[in-house]
Amino acid sequence: MSLSWYIHRIKSFTLPEVFYRVRQRVQTHVVDKKSISKSSSSRSNLPHSEIIENLEEHSQYDIFDYAIDIYKPIHWHLDLSSKKSFPLTFAHQINIRSDQFGSAKYVWEVNRLLFLIQIAKQYRDTKKQKFLDLLMYHIASWNNENPYLVGVNWYSNIEVNIRLINWHYCWKLIDAESLKTKNESFRKFVEDVWFPLIENHAEYSYKHPSLYSSANNHLISEYAGLYVATSTWNLRDRKKRFVYAQKGLEREIQKQHTEEGVNREEAAEYIQFINDFFLVAAIVGKENGTPFSHPYEKKLHQIAGYLNKILDSKENYPMYGDGDDGYVLRPGSHTHFNNFSSELSTFAAYFDDSTLKRSSSKWDDKSDLMLGVDGKLKFEKLMPAGNVIDSCFFPKSGHFIFRKRKEDLETYMHFDAAPLGFLSIAAHGHADALSFILHVDGSPIFIDSGTYTYHTHREWREYFVGTIAHNTIRVNGKNQADLAGPTLWLNHYKNQILAVKNDSEMQIEKVIASHDGYKKQGVTPIREIEFNRKKEEFLITDILTGTGDFSIEIPFHIHPSVMIEKKENGFLLQAPNARPVMLETDSSLHYEMIRGQEKPILGWYSEHFGEKVACSVLYSKVKCSTTARFVTKIRVLE
Repeated sequence: MSLSWYIHRIKSFTLPEVFYRVRQRVQTHVVDKKSISKSSSSRSNLPHSEIIENLEEHSQYDIFDYAIDIYKPIHWHLDLSSKKSFPLTFAHQINIRSDQFGSAKYVWEVNRLLFLIQIAKQYRDTKKQKFLDLLMYHIASWNNENPYLVGVNWYSNIEVNIRLINWHYCWKLIDAESLKTKNESFRKFVEDVWFPLIENHAEYSYKHPSLYSSANNHLISEYAGLYVATSTWNLRDRKKRFVYAQKGLEREIQKQHTEEGVNREEAAEYIQFINDFFLVAAIVGKENGTPFSHPYEKKLHQIAGYLNKILDSKENYPMYGDGDDGYVLRPGSHTHFNNFSSELSTFAAYFDDSTLKRSSSKWDDKSDLMLGVDGKLKFEKLMPAGNVIDSCFFPKSGHFIFRKRKEDLETYMHFDAAPLGFLSIAAHGHADALSFILHVDGSPIFIDSGTYTYHTHREWREYFVGTIAHNTIRVNGKNQADLAGPTLWLNHYKNQILAVKNDSEMQIEKVIASHDGYKKQGVTPIREIEFNRKKEEFLITDILTGTGDFSIEIPFHIHPSVMIEKKENGFLLQAPNARPVMLETDSSLHYEMIRGQEKPILGWYSEHFGEKVACSVLYSKVKCSTTARFVTKIRVLE
């Protein structure tokens, strides 16, 4: 990490946070360091190691675009993407913000131990000893190779708590309480290995909270993991930490969402991730007779409603902000399953709410894991009433869904006039003010470029989070805010919703918004989007007012699967299995098509973390003076 990063990071602190960070530094670099030698974690003989060595079967579990064989020993510190390994040194001194040891994200994804649920289910369904042996082997192996506070897997508290949640479900699936009384080998494993490991995780969770400018999804995960752990096991200071965790969740569900139920991190893919923490805790609370308050349940229900409204007819979500394919629970082996869809089904059953069940909704293994047979029966009794056919605006949150749907035909646009992100660093936001995406009949046409990477490949990180990677206007080659590190923004812009109009008689919907991200450049951008529902036509008007000369760039990012044909007045766009779209560009602008360019980077799409492919960008650059106005028309054709 560079000196400039540290300086900028300190600039993002308030005075109380400075004192907190000093205390945290003492905890991590003095108290924790002393704890290593006193750790109760100890190496043990791996139970039934001969079983795993003799297993002839193979079972692949996806880790992004790679896979591990969960029937074989696992290298717990290996980055699958670079084949580099992180060192077994004091966790808090490992540098994860460079390519030195590879990508910590790939290592952490393996070490979340999501795959253990698959093994636990195999034991529950078959009662074959080899699956119980395999479960014990992996937990003991992890314990041996990850001494307390040693190695990258003790670096981030969010990983610690995801392990706790997955161990909770493993415990339930194998009926561990009963099994301890029947199986001496398992009882000894729990007492010598698993329970001490759980206690270390709960201890770490409690003592390393992500507060102040770090109090985003990480803090939610910490409260949720500790809440589940103290609900499941008789841990040290159980009652005190249970109350601490429950109060934290009660507070953060309100604090980290707007009054419209929109998550403030401004990272759409994180919505499913964050929702699962709150939902798992709520379910566990009800199961244990310690339910959350009515305001908590009411907010969670509102969040579920937002989730339904932002999904298109094929349950695709608008990819604004960061996305890293992270899951709290993933019972299946495939990386890219639609947890938005899965979560919606779980919410429908949990709240017994038919307006959250779409005609396409299904009950899957994850919903079954969370709510069991009773949940499935509730779900099956619900009549689907959750198909969203009209526009949904969230003006206080800055998100607008223009929509017209009739059966399988749907015109869907998301317009982003929201803040940059949450708290002073806006860690997972992108500089995408006034950008839009368009899906037709469930197929993406105009896209958000995605994320690709976090702490490695710096130039790619800067591209994907930058303004030029979004369907909005960049002024003088600058981002709308200042990127000071991979997950650190300074000088956040402020958006303003200038008008929201709905003429039901004329079937016209309109939103006008602006932002101040270019005030240093002396330029104010205003974007108006008008949707003619009858014609299924969008009129996008961009007005830029400045105090002198300035240059602008207007990109339109097109999904890789879309065929583009140049026409006299614009471009004809055709996606597979969707109606064609006509893009009529402003007559005063000249557009060129750029695809997969590396210097400078332009024309790339990352649907999933760690993956990128070339896509086409229609790109125009023009010099302006004082005031400029450009009109773009997008028509969905029959």
